[in-house]
Amino acid sequence: MVIYRNIATVLGGAFLLQASVGVLGVSMPLAMLAQGWSGTLIGFVAASYGAGFMLGAWFAPSAIRAIGHIRAYAAFAGLSAALTLMLALDSQMWWWLLARFGFGVCTAGLFAVAESWIADATPSQRRGAVISAYQIVGRAGLIFGPFLIALPGLELTQSFIVAGIFLALALVPVTVTRRAQPAIPEGERAPPWLLFRIAPAAALAAFIAGVVNTGLLAFIPIWADSLEPGAVAGGAAIVMAVIYGASMIVQWPVGRLSDRLDRRWIIAGAAALGTVFALILAIFINPGLVYGAALAGAWGAVSLSYYGVAVAHAADRSTVEELPAIASGVLMLWAAGSMIGPVLAGIAYESVLGSRGLFLVGAIGNLILCAGALWRARIRAPVRASEREPFVNLMATSAELAEIEAPEAETAPRSQGDA
Repeated sequence: MVIYRNIATVLGGAFLLQASVGVLGVSMPLAMLAQGWSGTLIGFVAASYGAGFMLGAWFAPSAIRAIGHIRAYAAFAGLSAALTLMLALDSQMWWWLLARFGFGVCTAGLFAVAESWIADATPSQRRGAVISAYQIVGRAGLIFGPFLIALPGLELTQSFIVAGIFLALALVPVTVTRRAQPAIPEGERAPPWLLFRIAPAAALAAFIAGVVNTGLLAFIPIWADSLEPGAVAGGAAIVMAVIYGASMIVQWPVGRLSDRLDRRWIIAGAAALGTVFALILAIFINPGLVYGAALAGAWGAVSLSYYGVAVAHAADRSTVEELPAIASGVLMLWAAGSMIGPVLAGIAYESVLGSRGLFLVGAIGNLILCAGALWRARIRAPVRASEREPFVNLMATSAELAEIEAPEAETAPRSQGDA
């Protein structure tokens, strides 16, 4: 019972954190559009979050080792709340760039604390179920958050205050716990290019996931809001909820299928379907809210699914000693892509193609991934079934959770003969 109370503490904080991320994911693009910002500027602000996340993911383990989990969590949550409230004070581009960069640093730190806490608190035989619960709770927060800004009478600027409130509330579950401080992590960090040497298909999938998914998600609220004129943020909230909900439902069966087949074929198939749905959205650019939400949900279900498969593929190719560095490398490549994707999407959105260009960026990116994964599957033999790690449902924030699965599953390095 004590174990579940400790885990519930982290899950409660994770829900509140992701709810605030969901609020900002919809309100910020709409607010920037309302202020007359160009697509390029919107893209740069969105990309600054990815830059901050990369920095935070790299240095968070050091911060945790220096001051401990609870103090680190309190510091990151307090700073992220303050940076979010800063958005309501001014609308200058450089002000928002700074705030979003700092928010990215802090959220990476919050995820690192939460996930290493789960790793420490959960017995190995229950860890898979707890990780799944953590992912579900996080996605539930992303689904719930956007609807907060669709409340009657709530202005977009006020939504920043709502997000700040949720971030402040996220302090409560962790800071009031009576549990002893978790063990200090000994996390290892390594250059992302190590992943290209060990598992090129996983490296490409992680990078393209950052480019395509963060790029499109930065602008989809703007497109979705135009599907139902007059409903402030309502259409955007519905579409984003459908995207995250569909990805949550599809992720597990896709992952289980990848346990039985060559994961590179699963990555290629998901990317191919992502290409098809993005092209349909580019052609039928204004299908109405119902059909638009359905098409966007179909795109999100497949395009947001291959990151977790890429993590599993990277684990298959790694030895036990390499896994911590590989897990951080996957996340770093995703963060690098998330710095590029919003800028490319913003340039495409600002072009004569408008929203069509946005979805064409998604189609091209996923097509490149599909071709790359198929090529790797052709020239390199798959990992033997006996050496394949079970799929773990992970979002693109979870280096800490990716690290903890394989070391307890096996005690010897894999044979690299067929890798």
